Amino acid sequence: MITKSIFPENTSIFYSGIILNSFLFFYAPILFLFAKSIIKGSLSLKKYWVHFIPFIIFSVLNIVLVTMFIAMENSKATETILWIRNSFDKLYFAQVLVYTFISFWVVYKHKSDNLRFKRIAKWLKQTLVLFIVVWLLFGVSSLLEESPNLATAFTFIGFLLLLILSNIVLFQLLNHPEFFYNNLTIKLKKETTNPKINKALYTKLCNLLVEKKLYKKSDLKISDLSDALGESARNISILINTFYKGNFYDFINFYRIEEAKSLLKNGNDDMTILTILYESGFNSKSVFNTVFKKMEGQTPSAYRKNYMTSLYG
Repeated sequence: MITKSIFPENTSIFYSGIILNSFLFFYAPILFLFAKSIIKGSLSLKKYWVHFIPFIIFSVLNIVLVTMFIAMENSKATETILWIRNSFDKLYFAQVLVYTFISFWVVYKHKSDNLRFKRIAKWLKQTLVLFIVVWLLFGVSSLLEESPNLATAFTFIGFLLLLILSNIVLFQLLNHPEFFYNNLTIKLKKETTNPKINKALYTKLCNLLVEKKLYKKSDLKISDLSDALGESARNISILINTFYKGNFYDFINFYRIEEAKSLLKNGNDDMTILTILYESGFNSKSVFNTVFKKMEGQTPSAYRKNYMTSLYG
């Protein structure tokens, strides 16, 4: 609802606020397209322009309304535009919730064995759930016109969660930029015109890693793989980025975690977690636990316990 009494002596701020309010209908489609880009890679906005129709309509209504306010036109037409605009404003909560639910479903139903995708999808689903909670709070607050104190409480909690959500997203952006830029490795992909960068060589690299158990070497470097395969370190890096869709450390840790899982499932309770992490190629318990939980969604101890429970009941 627009109320000019908020900024009685600051009409420029008031009019700017109305125009900027148009972006309420911009965020939800962008969130949906971000979720789609995680699944499909880069997207063309031209193909999805129809999703921005509510934003365009709302923007036009706000511009027309501000123009009428500036012209001091207090007519039936102004009241009609204001009524349409305020009615349209109420659709925002429905739009944002629908788009967020669809975004969550798009990510949830997509299945992939790609480790990088699993990490991004897990984070994105958690973010979308929090986003849904935030806007449900704002939606409920808007309906509590007869209980201003309760409405204020819901709004405060909503803004607090939104602040937390913003900081989480900023943290992920700084620490995992690949979550937001799905094609950061595109330069490397374009270089795969090199005839040596092919699936057969990648398979040979994987087989070599398993047969010689190179991943068990805790200080393994990409130069070690280069020497073992007889290829340049640069080609090894491009191979891993192209076919594994991750970096060198993610690639090696995948095999280390698979080794750890195998040892955890062997039923030998005398083999401690510390022994297993050293046998798998890790040299730090904290790193082992962090990587294991990131890849498997649970700690090594919980993984062993759950496996034994499923095996023996």
